[in-house]
Amino acid sequence: MMRKLTLEREKEAQDTGTKVGVSLSFEVAGQEGSEIQGSISLIPKCSSYETLEREISCLKEELDGLLQEAKEQLGPGPGQENVDLNEALGAAELWEILSAVDDAAVLARQFNNLSRGKRQEIADYVFTRCNVFTGVASVFSLRYNSKEAKLE
Repeated sequence: MMRKLTLEREKEAQDTGTKVGVSLSFEVAGQEGSEIQGSISLIPKCSSYETLEREISCLKEELDGLLQEAKEQLGPGPGQENVDLNEALGAAELWEILSAVDDAAVLARQFNNLSRGKRQEIADYVFTRCNVFTGVASVFSLRYNSKEAKLE
């Protein structure tokens, strides 16, 4: 796969330093099977690391915003669904639902939204009845904060 982002480097006149920026390379299929290749500047050339870091952070924020928009339009991906957790269920039933969640961040969010007592009940169930060396239970055991009764 072709690398799409490139760090562009430019030496300033009279050896006063170097500027770096980020460009995006692209290929477009033209007429009759020809290809057009080029690049565009995504981040203008910066003379300090801090400026470049700030520009990249802004670009990341924009990309995260686009991902959020896409999620709203397309719905969550597999394993990222919001599950409906009824606290009237027992720890075993709730763990069965939670252990089907593939994404650790989603698992943590869903678990942490439960009441403290229910979180402690589920943790007790996981640590005493589940194999904490494999699968979702291992993720749970690594991320569980017993003082807060939350997943980190």
